[in-house]
Amino acid sequence: MSRSKWTATASAQPDWGVAANAIDGDINTRWSLGHGPTSGDWFQIDLGSPTSFNKIVIDTGVNNSFDYVTKYQIYVSNDGADWGSAIASGSGGIGKIAVTLPTRTAQHIRIVSTAASGFWWAIGDIEVYGSARGTGSITAPAAVSNGLQLKNWTSKEGEQVTAVFNGTTDSKSFKISTDGSYMYTLPSGTSAMFTTKKLSSFPSPTFSDLKPGQGMPRSKFTIRGSGFGDAQGLGTVYFGSSYAEIDTWSDTNISAYVPKGLPAGKVTVSVKGASGADAGRSSFDVIDPGPALPRTGWTAKASDASQWDAPGNMLDGDSDTRYSSGTGQYDGLWIQVDMGQTRTFDKVVLDVGGSVSDYGRSADVYVSTDGTDWTKVTSVADGQRVHLISFPTQTARYIKVVNTGNVARSWWSVAEFNVYN
Repeated sequence: MSRSKWTATASAQPDWGVAANAIDGDINTRWSLGHGPTSGDWFQIDLGSPTSFNKIVIDTGVNNSFDYVTKYQIYVSNDGADWGSAIASGSGGIGKIAVTLPTRTAQHIRIVSTAASGFWWAIGDIEVYGSARGTGSITAPAAVSNGLQLKNWTSKEGEQVTAVFNGTTDSKSFKISTDGSYMYTLPSGTSAMFTTKKLSSFPSPTFSDLKPGQGMPRSKFTIRGSGFGDAQGLGTVYFGSSYAEIDTWSDTNISAYVPKGLPAGKVTVSVKGASGADAGRSSFDVIDPGPALPRTGWTAKASDASQWDAPGNMLDGDSDTRYSSGTGQYDGLWIQVDMGQTRTFDKVVLDVGGSVSDYGRSADVYVSTDGTDWTKVTSVADGQRVHLISFPTQTARYIKVVNTGNVARSWWSVAEFNVYN
């Protein structure tokens, strides 16, 4: 389709990798997210007017082969505001991938990341293809040619499955309708799997409860219920119109993170199950702890520290730097802050920044007026990437947080240590 009237936007973009680069026809320019994607990051196209389409081809470009979205969902909208349920989901891949969609007529297309990745997300070129004029229905192929391989089997659930593998060095197309009106393009070295399960055969998803009912942006929460689906599929969790980053997904339990950037106040959380059906909604209170105590003159130290990530980085106001233990977490590992003088406070916030796996799983918090005699004020056992720890009001100069977990695979990192009253 012609891209002359298209515009592109994204959830984030650096100056050198703007979204418009993905639709300029030059594979040597690219849109880049500017960081590793997490669940909820997105890239969006405005087609200029309502248009019928049934396929998207995404190319990272040769120089950015590994900068693909790990897992994704695709949404469409007529107004750019109401997105409804996802119409497709899948996994990205190296280089160019083709995504066949159910035919839709819409003006806006949004690709949403549903998983984190250590690589950045980039798109060198994206094309959208108009829907075929045929009247045939999409079905698994009975036979293939041009070097493609086909295999059929029955899954343990009794579903008929057809897989097509392209072991050639070029992209190959094959018919996916009995009258030949629909074609599927398979890149070299990839496979496609076809199976059928009517949406009516999915149980109706039910939203039972949301815990905790309040938290800061980027904090973790859990939704319980039934019929969500064993895998995320077309499932989504919204805070208002913002996507939540999914951590784990099962038929009865969804663990996710409050979207970053949400303002304080009540927001409606809604859930769509794996089939895209509404599961229900609940209210969540987004917390703003208020202004942090000024940290001028504060110092920090730790029992263990990486030679590259000093304890003072916790107090520098830059979430891109961090303190890191340089060793796996163990019971007794500690960090300590000297506020320079006696202060009154009732909460601290530990933020891991971009080191999303390096949060303390459990800890004890101590305070002291002289750095020698310590009083334990609270214990926590539900570690978070952004952890708001509250306790009875204290007046002290020193704060020590002692790790009480044993997580050898993860260092302990704190990008920012803030104190509040």
